[in-house]
Parts: sequence; C-alpha cells; structure tokens
Amino acid sequence: MSRRTIPVILAAIALTAALAACSNSASSSTPASAPAASAAAPSAAAGACTVSTDAGTVEATIKGFAFAPAQITAKVGDVIAFSNGDTTNHTVNLDDGSCQTGPIAGGSSAALVFSAAGTYPFHCAIHPSMKGTITVS
Repeated sequence: MSRRTIPVILAAIALTAALAACSNSASSSTPASAPAASAAAPSAAAGACTVSTDAGTVEATIKGFAFAPAQITAKVGDVIAFSNGDTTNHTVNLDDGSCQTGPIAGGSSAALVFSAAGTYPFHCAIHPSMKGTITVS
C-alpha cells in the first residue's frame, strides 16, 4: 500500500461511521417528531382536502393581499371557492402542506372541498403574511 492510499481508506472509514451515526439519530428522532406534527393540528384530518372544479357553496375573496373572510366556516362536502380580486397571483395552502390550490391568477378562482371536520389553518405561499382558518363541521 502506498502512503496516499492509507489516508483515503481512513477517510472512507470515517465517512462510513459518520453516515451510520446520522442514520441512527434520524431514526430515533422520527418518532419524536411525528406526534408533534399531529399535535399541531389535532382536529385536522390528513388528506381531508381536495381541489375542486365545482361551483362554490361557500365564497371567499382575495383582495388587498388578504383573505375575506379570514375565518371561513363550512360543512363537510361544501366547496369553498376563493376568487382572486387582486392583479397578482395568490395561493391557498393548508399550513400542514396537505392541500393547495396552486397559483390563482388575478380575476380567477379556485376551490377546495373538505371530507372531514376539523380546523384547517391556511396561508398564501406567495405572500406568507396572508393567513386564515377554515373550520369544517
């Protein structure tokens, strides 16, 4: 073996040990972070929201970089239509990342429908200061 080979082998061994250590800590932290995610939104059911092309039964507007109303109340199965009255694109994204409308162009609309009761905080991904909550009963 040459003098150059030994440092390469030692580096490979150190890298393998470091990766193994990272792997062990990641698997031990995964269970700890899973309850925190469910604790953040205990009444929201994962996968309870889908994008809809149906006419809205509950209307909300986006105007002046704000959702109106910011506190939306709906029933399971209601279609919540968001009409964008601004000239710039906006989105409606659930804070837990489980559902999103994608960009809604100015003058356009998009809709969400919920299949489970719960409280669903949301925001605009383009303008994070725009926030609201959908309460589905």
